Amino acid sequence: MKMEADMLRKKYWILGILLLFPVSSLWSQDKLLLTLEGSVDLAFQNNPSYQIALKEVQKARASVTEAYSTIMPQLNTSAAYQHSWEIQESTIPNFIKIMFPPNFPGLEDMPDFVRISFGLENTITLGASVTQPLFLGGAGIAGIKMAGAGARAAERNLEKTRQDLMYNTVSAFYGCLVAKELVKVQEEALQQSQENMEMVRKKFEAGAASKFDLMRAEVNVANTKPDAISARNQYKIALTRLKMVLALPMETEIQVDGELLYEDDDFTTKTIPDYQQMALRSRPELQALEEQKAISRHGISLARSNFMPKLFFTTDYSYLGMTNERKLVGVDYSRGFSSAVSLQLPLFTGLKNNKQYHKAKLDHRMMLDTQKQVTDGIIAEVEAVYNTFLEATEKYEAASENADLAQETFRLATMMYEEGTNTQLDVFTAQLGLTSARLNYLSSIYEYQLARYALRKVTGNLKEII
Repeated sequence: MKMEADMLRKKYWILGILLLFPVSSLWSQDKLLLTLEGSVDLAFQNNPSYQIALKEVQKARASVTEAYSTIMPQLNTSAAYQHSWEIQESTIPNFIKIMFPPNFPGLEDMPDFVRISFGLENTITLGASVTQPLFLGGAGIAGIKMAGAGARAAERNLEKTRQDLMYNTVSAFYGCLVAKELVKVQEEALQQSQENMEMVRKKFEAGAASKFDLMRAEVNVANTKPDAISARNQYKIALTRLKMVLALPMETEIQVDGELLYEDDDFTTKTIPDYQQMALRSRPELQALEEQKAISRHGISLARSNFMPKLFFTTDYSYLGMTNERKLVGVDYSRGFSSAVSLQLPLFTGLKNNKQYHKAKLDHRMMLDTQKQVTDGIIAEVEAVYNTFLEATEKYEAASENADLAQETFRLATMMYEEGTNTQLDVFTAQLGLTSARLNYLSSIYEYQLARYALRKVTGNLKEII
């Protein structure tokens, strides 16, 4: 009973792993046949997270061009047409009356003030202006450097997303492989139970076995069937999770093509300090943090520029035409051309600039704290992953030897029961031991393969399928 309980715990442990871990592709018998390499290629093509990261890089690169525009000349043109439905009149002194002598006939009938309108019904304005920043207090250069660092940070974040997606795809793919092997193990265990039941039935009919032995064999068959059913269902769940990672439609039928094998890896021969130094050099998260630290540093320069004067050069070239006719050509236009240099000097902004500068310095200090926190976490993560890899390697070596021994034990137990030299309990015990050994073997290979990829990922070196 203890061996049966251990076997059940191991089975559910493997199933739990499958639930946790979230191209060369061919259509075979109306199913999409996926290799590991093909799955990774599909993930890069379809996965929304990776596509979003790609677009973030494009946005960041566009921001670099946008930042350069702040120090480039700005050319603007304008055109305006104004029609006055009623021209406003102004009251002015009657200068004509003043010009006549006091005794001029009819002078007393002339008004002292007259109302007169200025301008014509239609006014046309055409112009162009050029504005060139001459000095921005360092804001333009700081903005360009911030945008460049932002673009590089987006590229490093893309690399992190790429490695995360590759690892998740590998995990899901190997989850399908181990689930498929689990189905084989449980179906073979069911077949062994049925064959054992038939053997006991024949011995019972021949009077060589008791009714109790037959009933126990039948119960063993009944207990094995749910395990086989559960294994088949878990295989379907594993395929569904792979489709989710690859962003395939749920109605797509897929089949995985690969083997769950142990493979030696030269990358795993280094020491923990070697891996830690490798991670500090190559992890995209740390590289992105370096760029974000640069952004915060340039942010201080940008905030400091708010205290500095700003100098602009502006040139305007324009035409003004007025007419009582609704036309654009044939109008007598007057030309205007002017240039100006303007200086802006912030004297008091309600302490806004002071607080912005203080916030920028705090942001930089917070980024330094974040960098240290992430660095310490990565160093600890590398050690944990390496120890997990060593554990997986040792478990594989033990499980590999035990699987062969359990197979031979079951063969001998069955043969000896046929010869009548042992009991049905010995057969049950050997069968449970064989199933448990196979489950251990499958889980050890699965853990080993994931540990290999995790070791590369944690050091920032998961570049391709291994």
